[in-house]
Amino acid sequence: MAVRTLSSVTKTLAVLDYVASSPRAVRLTEVAKALDEARAATHQRLITLADGGWIEQTEEGSYRLTLRIVRYASMAMEQGNLGERVADVLQDMVTESLETASLAVLEGHEAVILRRVESKGILRADLRVGARLNLERTAMGRILVAHARPEVIAQLRADGIALPEESLLETYRQQGYAVSGMTGPRAVSAVAVPIFDTHDNCIAALAISGPEAGFDLDKCAAIASAAADVVNARLRGAQA
Repeated sequence: MAVRTLSSVTKTLAVLDYVASSPRAVRLTEVAKALDEARAATHQRLITLADGGWIEQTEEGSYRLTLRIVRYASMAMEQGNLGERVADVLQDMVTESLETASLAVLEGHEAVILRRVESKGILRADLRVGARLNLERTAMGRILVAHARPEVIAQLRADGIALPEESLLETYRQQGYAVSGMTGPRAVSAVAVPIFDTHDNCIAALAISGPEAGFDLDKCAAIASAAADVVNARLRGAQA
């Protein structure tokens, strides 16, 4: 006997999908109109989603996604073995650059490393899988923010998270990569590029990092960009 879906749940998920499809916060009236549903019913679904932590209401009365969705997206990629699917690309990045290569995603208020292939050199960037990175100062954090949805950037700023200035974010978008340097006794340089899904949403970042001394930024940026092209094509089904 076939199990029927719960129509109330399906309709509530349709509301969530509509909110997620908009680049800005949406009002009750436009959601109800788009879904051809009574305002009272739509309002109940919005309140249900807000109570569950999926959306929130702004001071102006509109609704937008919360950053909870970012954590779920990160876990979806992990369960989908994104790290495994790009492992060979990361290894090729290390072989070409002789530096360390990493894959990271935006999770909450930080970038999190999902996969990493270390260089064989004695000196190397000392970070591990699971490391959480600052969004303002690190290359991976910067590129993930630069290509995040506008409402995600707005929410991060509203939460008081330090981010690069918009002019810098636009520079990262235009040049296709972000860079960073960490000072101290073990100074490290890095360059990061975005990875996009089939809907052109940035879902991850690839990075090459290594000791500041001898780090060839132009060479590493070119290698990372070429690697991103391979991964993007693979995710779109254009390349095995």
